[in-house]
Amino acid sequence: MIVCKFGGTSVADAATIGRLVRIVETRLDDRPLIVVSALAGVTDALLALARAAYERDAGKVKEGLDGLARRHASTARELPGGEVALDAIEEDVKALASEIEGTTGRMPRPADVDAIASRGELWSSRLVAAAMAGAGLSPAWVDIRPIMVTDDRFSRATPYTQVLNKRARECLTPLIDAGLVPVTQGFIGATPDGVPTTLGRGGSDFTAALLGAALSASRVEIWTDVDGLMTADPRIVPAARTLRAASYEEAAELATFGARVLHPATAMPLVRAGIPIVVLNARRPEQPGTTVAPSAELERVGDSPIRSISWKKGITVINVRAPRMLGAFGFLRAMFEVFERHEVVVDVLASGEVSVSLTVEDRSRLDAVVRELSELGEVWLEDRRAIVAVVGIGLRHTPGLAARLFKAVQPANVEVISQGASAINMTFVVREEDGPDVVRRLHAEFFGAC
Repeated sequence: MIVCKFGGTSVADAATIGRLVRIVETRLDDRPLIVVSALAGVTDALLALARAAYERDAGKVKEGLDGLARRHASTARELPGGEVALDAIEEDVKALASEIEGTTGRMPRPADVDAIASRGELWSSRLVAAAMAGAGLSPAWVDIRPIMVTDDRFSRATPYTQVLNKRARECLTPLIDAGLVPVTQGFIGATPDGVPTTLGRGGSDFTAALLGAALSASRVEIWTDVDGLMTADPRIVPAARTLRAASYEEAAELATFGARVLHPATAMPLVRAGIPIVVLNARRPEQPGTTVAPSAELERVGDSPIRSISWKKGITVINVRAPRMLGAFGFLRAMFEVFERHEVVVDVLASGEVSVSLTVEDRSRLDAVVRELSELGEVWLEDRRAIVAVVGIGLRHTPGLAARLFKAVQPANVEVISQGASAINMTFVVREEDGPDVVRRLHAEFFGAC
């Protein structure tokens, strides 16, 4: 069997859902399990409802709910057989309205936010299942929440893998064996007590990978709006080329540092099982895409040692200067314990004799982190930065590479640079406004014209 995950742009409207159904038809012999995201833009719209309720803006709440209901109803009516999904969606919209009313005037709890944000996938999956039935397929709509059991770290919950594996085999395998096509949701789960949770942005990829590993899938297909992993973001570099193959490590590096084709955690459940990921374009399903596998043979793109360039904006650099760290032990441990306590993820680290620079993307807990770090030394922040990551083959052993990189980056200033144990990745930090031009210049240097 295989797992096919379709992102928000692949379920944006009736036309894209119709295309999804046609793709699924071509894979019936592979016994597919379908995982879908919310319709494009719906999760953001749902989160806006939570903010409006807190601000006591009843008009905005009503307008937002009505807009979401109309959009899903309109999509359902445009799909052959889609109206079958309307009753369930309308009932759920009413339930959501009551939940939102209960948060009026107060800061919504993390559990409230997850309960609201999780609705989009429930609605889109019902539309997809109805459309598949209308096309003569045999779908089985499945609520993933009793299967995807997680902890209660709302907005970034961690699934209980052993429970998930057992329930996935018990609930989904019989459906597939019976010739049905299960249609379920990415991104969402629930605590053991049934309280809705979400896995974080991009969590639908993670859901697909977890289910693929649990069911011993022959492959996991990630359907998106680009031809696969590419030498750069094609929206910035129109001449970017598709990589036909990539390793798990390479894909993870690219995803971590801004390539939005895959969620950074996607490969984790599949590495041990050796299950390949295939990244495909739902708009151009005839394209071969990129196969991510442990046995992938990485080839140079032309004569370049560089395979791909990714970037991520919205970065904050935290600088810590502490002369007492010179020759001392335990300083780095004390510093990282601060980030661990506040559950803040560090992307890039560069260390000198008496100073350390780190980058973070999530600013929600930054004030508390800075207060505690100030007890260790002088702390200052630099906002509106971007990380640029260069991924290639044997970068640490390529003479003259650094000189070419820094020549291409000019006139932008490199503020932090890091190359860890990985031989395939080098990262550096520039001002956010310089990011796109830096990517274009690097691509021109290593791959030719943009």
